[in-house]
Amino acid sequence: MDQPHRCRWLTALLLPLLLTACLGGGGSDNGAAPPPPPEPSPPTSAATYLEAIGIGVSDLDAALDFYRNGLGMREIQRLTRHDRIEVVMESADRRGSHILLMEFTDSVGRNYQQNPGKLVFYVRDANAFASRFENAGGRLTAPPTALPEYGGTRVGFGRDPDNNLIEMMGVPSVTDSFLAAVGIGVSDLEAARAFYVDELGFRQLMHLPIPGMYNEYILQGYGGSALVLMNWTNGAPHNYQDNPVKMEIRSIAPAAFADAVERAGGELLQVPEVTDDPGLEGEIIGIAKDLDGSLMEIQQARWGMD
Repeated sequence: MDQPHRCRWLTALLLPLLLTACLGGGGSDNGAAPPPPPEPSPPTSAATYLEAIGIGVSDLDAALDFYRNGLGMREIQRLTRHDRIEVVMESADRRGSHILLMEFTDSVGRNYQQNPGKLVFYVRDANAFASRFENAGGRLTAPPTALPEYGGTRVGFGRDPDNNLIEMMGVPSVTDSFLAAVGIGVSDLEAARAFYVDELGFRQLMHLPIPGMYNEYILQGYGGSALVLMNWTNGAPHNYQDNPVKMEIRSIAPAAFADAVERAGGELLQVPEVTDDPGLEGEIIGIAKDLDGSLMEIQQARWGMD
């Protein structure tokens, strides 16, 4: 991808609004939102950010139509990897991390309907966004509802054609919409927090329990969309292992990051090295898995964000 995303401002904007995250459309019981945390410090040897989230799709053309027409995104690159095609999608506001729509070509059977994570979009007009989402083939599960305890912020939920959870939050200051946070399902919330925060250098913003739904930790790297660790508590069965999901994580020190993954109990599949993959020639890429088998592609960070 061409450049890292310019998202140092995201932490201050994200924290108060993610307090509203609730599948039923109501607010949490945490009271007033705390003040935003300070801006990130300058890059260090451990500085990382989430460049992109990849989600497996059962029908690439249908997914492309939906993410363009339903979520206002645009295709900016298409990559052919050894076992899949990846289409890189950028949000309408050109902020936040990218989404990679992944069509696998290796004939291995995968379940695309069980991803226990979510995609959180900030949208200018939640009602208009929800209508566009539904008209494009999305399933609206909780229409946008105003939350008086959070200044009337409208929050809604839906499912894309592959059953991925989409959260939409009304933020009038945005132009259209962008990916503000990415949720991944984890089987052990505290172990996942230790893995990503204590070992890999993400910063914990807050712990947020959503009674009867899920508990989550909201994390932030040096830029990109926030990373949300989610463990479901609603009693429904959830598969946390080896889902067709990929996190593209950029680090200022890929080799050190890969070593940290292995020390923390993750699986290192490929040490970071220069690749000759079409469209990625010259990039440093490593491959690993987190504690639940979610794929992590480690790449060299590019600083100089404006």
